[in-house]
This record gives sequence, C-alpha cells and structure tokens, in this order.
Amino acid sequence: MYLCENFLRMKKHFPLIVKISLIAVYLIFLAGSVVRMTGSGMGCPDWPKCFGEYVPPTSEAQLPDNYQDFFRTQRLKKTERFVSLLKLVGLEGQANKIEATSEDNYTHDFNVTKAYVEYINRLWGAVTGIIVFLCFLLSFKYLRSNRRVFIYTTLGFIAVFLNALLGAVVVNSNLIGGIVTAHFIAAFASICFFILARHYVSPFDQGSLNKQSKILALLLMVVISIQVILGAELREVFDMISGTLSFGEKSNNLYPTFQIHGVVGLLTFTLVIFQSIKLIKSSLTSKYALYIAILSASQLLFGPLALVDTFASISKLFHISIGAGIFVLQFYICTTLIRVKNKT
Repeated sequence: MYLCENFLRMKKHFPLIVKISLIAVYLIFLAGSVVRMTGSGMGCPDWPKCFGEYVPPTSEAQLPDNYQDFFRTQRLKKTERFVSLLKLVGLEGQANKIEATSEDNYTHDFNVTKAYVEYINRLWGAVTGIIVFLCFLLSFKYLRSNRRVFIYTTLGFIAVFLNALLGAVVVNSNLIGGIVTAHFIAAFASICFFILARHYVSPFDQGSLNKQSKILALLLMVVISIQVILGAELREVFDMISGTLSFGEKSNNLYPTFQIHGVVGLLTFTLVIFQSIKLIKSSLTSKYALYIAILSASQLLFGPLALVDTFASISKLFHISIGAGIFVLQFYICTTLIRVKNKT
C-alpha cells in the first residue's frame, strides 16, 4: 500500500522524470566518448559480466592462464548464434561480413584501466535502464488522456533496451562495423523520443518563428542527421587505420568519406550561423541556436585533430559528445515547431 501511494505520488513528477531520462541517455554519449578515447570498447571481452565476474578483477593474476583463449571461444560461440539469427531474418550480407571477420578478431589482453572504464560505462547504462523503465511505467497515466506521451515514452524505452542489446552484440562481435553504428544511432533515437514525450506532456516555449526560420531549422536538422550518419561511417573506417600513418596518409585512406564529412561540416556551420542570426533574440530557441553555433565551431577544430596522433584521444572524447549536443539542441528547436494542446 505504501509503495502504491509513493508510485501515485511520483506520477505528478513525470515531466521531471522525463528530463532525468534525457540527461541519463545523453550521459551515455559522454561515457561512450570516454570508452572510445581510451580504446576500452573491448575492455571487457564478455557481456554482461566482465572477465566472468560482475565486478572486474584488478589484476591479470586473478585470471586463469588460458583466459584469452577461453573468452575468445565464448565470444565466437555467441557470434555464431548471432550470425545464424541474421541469416534467419534475411540479413545474409551482414551475417557473412561478421562471419568472415570473427576469426581474425582476437580477445584483447587484460588491462585494468580499460576494464573498469568499460565496466563503469555498463553500470551507467544499467542505471539509465532503470530510470527509463520507471519513466515508461509512469507514462501509463497518459495512455488515455494524452496517448502521444505514452507512445513516445514507450518508443524511447524500447530504443534504450535495443541499445543495451546492441551493446552486447558489439562486444560479442568484437566491435564489428555496422553493429557499432547501429548502437550509436539507437542512442540518438532514444533521446529524440524522450524529447517528444517531454514536449507533449509539457509543451516547450514555441516562441515566434517565421516561415523562413522554420524551413531553415528543419533543413539544418536534416543536414545534421546526414552528418551524424557520415560521422558514424567515418568512425568505423578510421578505427581500421594504423596509428603510424601521417595526417595526409590517413586523410587519403579515409577518402572520400572524410572529405565529404568535412564539406558537410562546413555547410552545417554556415546554416547554423544563418539560423542564429535569423531567430528572434531573447527567446530560448535563439539561445540554443547560439550554443549550437559555438559547438559547431569547436567541431571544425576537434574533427581534424583526430588524424593527429597527439590529439586523437582528446578529439575522440569531445567530437562525439559535442556532436550529440548539437543534434539534441537542434532537435529541440525543431520540436518547438509542433503545436500541442496540453491535455494534462
């Protein structure tokens, strides 16, 4: 009875829970950036455990002598099951790609720092899962009165759940390209759904955007989305390049994706500046447009630095998280274009 009363009381705070869910999912991007910066994607060779334990060991001496072969064998068995599932649903091309590369990808040696970076990333993912599940339960309040709130919250919860499953596949396939990108896109999708849920339960300040500003905002959202997809594709190719290559050699090896990504980045920055000028000052959307302009300028710096070995780690940390921030802020601006009659 006490728990039911508390649960009913929490329903009043649903808009706050949605905000917390948004922050939690965005922090997954930050955690993922740290994982990428430190090269800890395979810090734990198994999932959901880490080196067979719920809490990673602190020393290689705590592991059996043949641990590398053991975890590699376990991963390959899981990969075989996943390949069979892909073939069953008709994804023969992706299945063959994973099957062809799985034998060549060996389980990484134990590294206590990488193990705990990946472990903390997973812990935060679990905490986020609990938060969004609570948000999903509370959304049932709106099932009849404001169905869109329930629908978008449910879709956000499903996206987070799928992201967790893809995280397991990423580990079991040893960071196979395509799977990593899907893992990345699922996180973006979950944020979009929770932003929409937040808007429908408590509409954002819609300001007074004219027709030209609305078209510009939507066009910029499309360009940013294309840039995100290009960036994900570029990241996969980049991860296969040797760190011993020079800036020019890396640039040539990444042709034409790197060059297209750069051109689209400049186009994005141009549209962002134009948007920040066109939006009416003093409104919240104009402030967000200014933030986007500042973040976009920093992206033009951090992006190319990834090809310079000295700054590659810093670039990986900021480039992904800042890019996610730009996407979220622009999606917020576009969401304000949706007129909502508050039914709550």
